[in-house]
Amino acid sequence: MVTTPHSIACARRIVRDIETAGGSTWEAVQAIRAHCGASLLRAHRIAHGYTLVEVTERLRRLLEEAGAANPGVSHQSVSRWETGLDMPGYQYLDALCRLYHTRPDRLGFGHDYTEEHRGGAAPPAPTVDSGVWNTVRALEESVELSGYLVYVQPPSEYIPARMRDLAQIQHLMLADRSAELHRRLLRVEAIVAGLIAFRLNDVADIHDTFMWLYKARRAARQAGDTALEAWLRAHMAHIHECYRHALDQGLSAAQSAQTPEARSAHVFGLLAEAGIQARIGRRREAMGAIAAAERMFAALPATATTDDNLGTSEYILRWHQSHVLTSIGDRRAAEAMRARVLELPMAAKDQVGRALMDLDLAAMLLRQGVPDQACELIRHVHQTLPAELRAGQIQRYLTQLVTGLPQGLRESIFQR
Repeated sequence: MVTTPHSIACARRIVRDIETAGGSTWEAVQAIRAHCGASLLRAHRIAHGYTLVEVTERLRRLLEEAGAANPGVSHQSVSRWETGLDMPGYQYLDALCRLYHTRPDRLGFGHDYTEEHRGGAAPPAPTVDSGVWNTVRALEESVELSGYLVYVQPPSEYIPARMRDLAQIQHLMLADRSAELHRRLLRVEAIVAGLIAFRLNDVADIHDTFMWLYKARRAARQAGDTALEAWLRAHMAHIHECYRHALDQGLSAAQSAQTPEARSAHVFGLLAEAGIQARIGRRREAMGAIAAAERMFAALPATATTDDNLGTSEYILRWHQSHVLTSIGDRRAAEAMRARVLELPMAAKDQVGRALMDLDLAAMLLRQGVPDQACELIRHVHQTLPAELRAGQIQRYLTQLVTGLPQGLRESIFQR
């Protein structure tokens, strides 16, 4: 038998009765859910006395305060979340938790895995030996693997997995008020949100990518980790170049990442600067940044050069050098560096990186009047590009190159 949800008047009557009896908002939420058949999210809204429009406006303000790049949210979206037709993304779930002063599982998203507790009482504060701290340590240890998986796991698997990590982080923050625990969780949140941004660059647009980078940088600032902030600024600079967007801001971000306190981020900041300098036609400055990055890379400890995206590996170094050399048109050096990149083990796993190198080489060949070879490379990327990568940076680059071809060559790209 299907239970029909009760009217809003019934739910409001329950709220008044519980308030009169001195009950808590959480007790009202539970009662609305049990008696009226409403979702937890809808029950929270009713218990707080908000309309859909009021919730929408409050969420927009919270998102703006959090520095979200695109804080738009509609009351239709909120309604779909409440009825289970859709799920809020991480930034919206975070804002909902702040709006209702609660945690994700009490909004109907996820589960409470802390020690069982009854009534509406909060769980006991964890000690150093508690399961909460063990979970934090496990999250910290998993970050390195998460960075490696950026290369090898498809976006459709990678991004949802990292979103689950963030939901767990949020849950832990709401379950414990320890300043040290929050600092460590904020650091992991910054890294995970940054990794999501890197992967989104392959499948989404500029607003999604930068929104996650802004969130990552905010968490890093709150954690007080200046080296992590530098790492994120360096990657933000590179994404500015990927999108050909506000290159002056990208250059500023790249240069601000070059700090003595964060040597690995300093190297990546130099690589990002070299890419932007090459993009705007400053050959001497680009080559100077590449040479400086090479010198600094040689002095990095082995722990900072592994293929986990948290440092600057040789694969990252050589890939960016190849990118810069093709951008400035040094064909001989570019092809030699490209061959060096392809010898590294990670090249076989990084499908996006290989496709971008192909398109870089194609772009250089087109500029140098070798269209047949360029079209062969473009055709190869087009024919081997997985469906889920047809909306990100590879597709943008491919479309840009094909659009600039003469009609006959353009048609040849799509011939099987």
